[in-house]
Amino acid sequence: MNNSKQLQPVEQVRQNLAKAGFNFDDEVVLTVPEKTAIDLPRVKIEHRNNGRHRMYLDLGESYINQEEQEINFQNNELVGVIFATESIRALWKEGETLPACSAINGEPTVSDPISEQCKNCPKGKIGGECKPKQRLWMLIETDGKIKPVVFPLSPTSIKHWRSHANKLSRSQLPYVSVQTFMKLKDVKKNGYRWAEVEFDVMDLATDEQLEIAKQARTELEKFRQNITEKDFSDPGDKLDND
Repeated sequence: MNNSKQLQPVEQVRQNLAKAGFNFDDEVVLTVPEKTAIDLPRVKIEHRNNGRHRMYLDLGESYINQEEQEINFQNNELVGVIFATESIRALWKEGETLPACSAINGEPTVSDPISEQCKNCPKGKIGGECKPKQRLWMLIETDGKIKPVVFPLSPTSIKHWRSHANKLSRSQLPYVSVQTFMKLKDVKKNGYRWAEVEFDVMDLATDEQLEIAKQARTELEKFRQNITEKDFSDPGDKLDND
């Protein structure tokens, strides 16, 4: 039986807890006992064969606002302040929720990696089982509030990110200092069609954005040491391994 429609709005819950002497934010943290993972909203891309690709924000399942679990980005464009990023890789075995081997910034994160370094690993070749991604941790504005989200870029978009990062470096602009503009590019090749993410600079980050970015980088640091199944949930991310 689903009684979610009878639940009170969050603001009412906040007031109810306050009247009883509870701290709303503390109670939200206590609701999730697992401290080794975090479930931030995720920027995702739906690739379509007709070229009408979709970039959207996946808020995750909720008992409230069940019809608003996804937010489409108008014109497939997104502006955000990137406060952290890393290169991630993972090799998955069929049916497993944890990777058989994984690495962050080229360093293995498992106790028994296939290779000491990703650079020399046979599984990491182009088209191989171990898929690379560039994970962006960023701030975007939704519902009038600045919130952290995570965006695992697909392998075909990594080159665009690296080009953008190189331009920033030559301009002596740290990525956290600017508002980064992202949009989808339709690509057709060898009978396949997909979307890639292109990058540009929209403006400098505001003082408020920088303050929140500094706090978010510190608070989320320990979570950025983990690779989750959701980072590799796009079609083609996982190959069956016999």
